[in-house]
Amino acid sequence: MARKLYLEGDFFDGYSLVGIVCGLPDFRVTHFINQYCHLELKKYKDFSLREDADSRFSWYCFRHEELRRDYYLIQNKNGKDILLPPLRNFDYFLLLYGHITEQYMRELLASLRRTPYVTAVFSQDLNALKNGALLIEKNELHAVGLFTQ
Repeated sequence: MARKLYLEGDFFDGYSLVGIVCGLPDFRVTHFINQYCHLELKKYKDFSLREDADSRFSWYCFRHEELRRDYYLIQNKNGKDILLPPLRNFDYFLLLYGHITEQYMRELLASLRRTPYVTAVFSQDLNALKNGALLIEKNELHAVGLFTQ
């Protein structure tokens, strides 16, 4: 009988997700987040969880080479379409990848809360999110497709 081997580990290791409530259009929110959080998010090709999806969502990225951190601002609502229905209360998500300390996360959340027109900011548990693995997988594929061209 064949023996199955399993890899142990946390799929979400290195990732953090922040939900943002803000009624502004994506380009305005990004401007304020860049200004108040000292990021340089730039817009790239729109994002979707499904290949055949008619609805696409704005996708912004900033790669901090020195600190080896990646920041992705992803629109959650586009008209009546919602990227992650279980988290429909949020307008945007900030997905972070890299070495994120608890101290840095507290500072980032405080900066986001001071950002004009941002109503609420909450850190989200990716393990509790049903589509968390799909979000990370599609985000990585989207980023690789854009940055290897």
